[in-house]
Amino acid sequence: MTKQKHSEYMSGDIRHLINDAIQNELVNLPVTLAEIKDPVQRLNFLTKLMPFVCAPIKQVGVVTARKEVGEDSIFSI
Repeated sequence: MTKQKHSEYMSGDIRHLINDAIQNELVNLPVTLAEIKDPVQRLNFLTKLMPFVCAPIKQVGVVTARKEVGEDSIFSI
């Protein structure tokens, strides 16, 4: 029982340490981007960062989209 509590405590600490490190890097992000002079490297950096910042886009069909917004009874296909 104590081993399980100890491991939960340790994993929580590690999670907080990682979160703090990421927050510090996010504060420095504008400076880091300004230091990248090569446009290709800057674009590669931003492209790799995008999945973590932007929400994923889910492709849906027209029928599904109309059902989700309640327009399926207005337009019949």
